[in-house]
Amino acid sequence: MNGKIKKYSPVIYWVLIIALLCLFFTNDFGILDLHKTSLIVAVGIDSAGDEVEVTAQVAVPQPSQSGDSIKYIEVQGSGQTVADALNEINAKTGTYPRLLFCKLILLGENCQSEELFRMLGCFYRRNYSELTALVAMCKGKAQDMLSLPATIAPENATAIQKVLSEELKRSANVSTSTLRSIAVSNYSESRACYMPYVEAYVQGTSEPGGNGDNVGGDPGQQGGQQGGGQSGGSSQQGGQGGQGGQGGEGGGSSGQSGGSSPQGEMEFTARKTAVFADGRFAGILDERQSFALNIIENEIRLAVAQCEADGVHYTVGLRKADGGIKLKIKDGAPELTVNFKAAAQVQGAKKVLDPHNVKTDDVVRPEVLRAAEEEMKTRFERLISACVENNCDVLGIRKLLHKQHYKYYEAFKEDILSRMTVRYDIKIESMN
Repeated sequence: MNGKIKKYSPVIYWVLIIALLCLFFTNDFGILDLHKTSLIVAVGIDSAGDEVEVTAQVAVPQPSQSGDSIKYIEVQGSGQTVADALNEINAKTGTYPRLLFCKLILLGENCQSEELFRMLGCFYRRNYSELTALVAMCKGKAQDMLSLPATIAPENATAIQKVLSEELKRSANVSTSTLRSIAVSNYSESRACYMPYVEAYVQGTSEPGGNGDNVGGDPGQQGGQQGGGQSGGSSQQGGQGGQGGQGGEGGGSSGQSGGSSPQGEMEFTARKTAVFADGRFAGILDERQSFALNIIENEIRLAVAQCEADGVHYTVGLRKADGGIKLKIKDGAPELTVNFKAAAQVQGAKKVLDPHNVKTDDVVRPEVLRAAEEEMKTRFERLISACVENNCDVLGIRKLLHKQHYKYYEAFKEDILSRMTVRYDIKIESMN
């Protein structure tokens, strides 16, 4: 038997070599053929009843006399799942859609009634999806948001990515999330996650309104769905908009915050945050709540807060900002401590107190420091209240309980947010 194997081993060897070479050559030498591939740079997902609608922003090479350039087009597909919709896009383009270069996934606000991972599951199952891709929810339809003409970039996907940049995250203005961070947070003991909430408005107009305090409210109320052409719709929709929805002040008039408009190109903001509990939409945090969340969750280089002291409005820069939470069991009950320390510098004041000395590096007066501390405490209080009211543990309190006080985990894990007491340790000092 061994003799027969030795006899035919050279033949088997060469057959395997030839088979591998054939596979290599039929695969275009293992090189990515751009003419056979759709390079998807951004994906928008909208819920349409029992189906989902997917808008893929595709990069198409454009040969020219001055050299190759890139043109971006939007292709739509629909199906029972996101994978079905992508396959329909494949059929429409005649190319295979690749998600390797996808840097942005945008969920429309109509996805608020859907299970989160029904929308995102496709990206986790595909081997070549980039888990560092940014994930955000937008006001209105994702399809309309990706079709808007952008101001600060040749295509709006890049413009939105700039708004979700690392620099804005480190200034506490945006709470960014990726596919990886959402999965890690959602499948931790806290079973909660968050993502930025993107809004669009016409260049030169005021930012879209919406109080953001109605966390967990009806999506139509939060976004002013009845006004402004469904809050982020197309130019035809936005042009018919009127007043905002009953719960949101930013429904937009004549397409202002409703979507594309003949008035001009669009700008984007992402200072609000969409939060999820157990894979379900829980609500929208407003700017001040999102600011507090970002302070606790991320390393902040420089934050800016506003406060009033003696009837004067101040803009205060907070350097060396360090925030976090601590959990302990005191007298058999959970106690949460919110910590925040920073060095303050006055960046501006509505009223000049001393016209001969307006240097921003002067020692900050004690009453301004106390006002800044009260402002930060208010922001943290409103964030904690939103988490308690909606049983949404985006701060990872259950995770802390499991890690640091495991023997109490079973007793407190379901209702720790409502049973815990909260204290605040906030200290802001002058830089000089």
